[in-house]
Amino acid sequence: MSLRHVLLVYLGTGAASGYDIVKGFQHTYGYLWNASFQQIYRDLAKLHTDGLIDCEIVENAPRPPRKVYQLNPKGYEAMQDWLAAPLKLPHINSALLVKLASIHLLDRNVFVQEFEQHKLAYQKTLTDVYRMQAVFQSLPPAVLEKFEGVYLTLKHGIGQIERWLEWAKEVDVFLQKQKWLEITPADAQVFTQVIQRSNPES
Repeated sequence: MSLRHVLLVYLGTGAASGYDIVKGFQHTYGYLWNASFQQIYRDLAKLHTDGLIDCEIVENAPRPPRKVYQLNPKGYEAMQDWLAAPLKLPHINSALLVKLASIHLLDRNVFVQEFEQHKLAYQKTLTDVYRMQAVFQSLPPAVLEKFEGVYLTLKHGIGQIERWLEWAKEVDVFLQKQKWLEITPADAQVFTQVIQRSNPES
């Protein structure tokens, strides 16, 4: 999956200008897919070059003309192909978790500073998605239930962020204890042996 697939799905709902796509993306898919304004405009241009979307110049006086993008039949087919294709199961690749697991090998203060930055980012994101949740909840119920798929993705994101911040509290307690400073060669040997025995592939 790539940003271009997300944009195809977004345009599947209807035509939109580049500006409207950038703004709308923040409120519908921004919490699902991380993309900068530059990346969105770049991929819109690529989709147009590849013949998957049409672009119409619309006068917008006194402002500059707008580029309005719309799926064409080829783009609609590409969107449907992607939607119908099964996705690969997700795998966890987290550099932060690797650092946490290796805390006994690095400077605690360096990790704490980095971890604090992650917590601040998650807290800010949680504030943003709570605000978005309030927007969804302000919709008439008859309209909201028709777009419940979008709302459920938002609720999933909120749950993930809340769980991460709860987990972060446990990490803070662990960092305060600093029990890894007491690791002995014998501890390391026991740990390694037990972990290896528990792995059916070892």
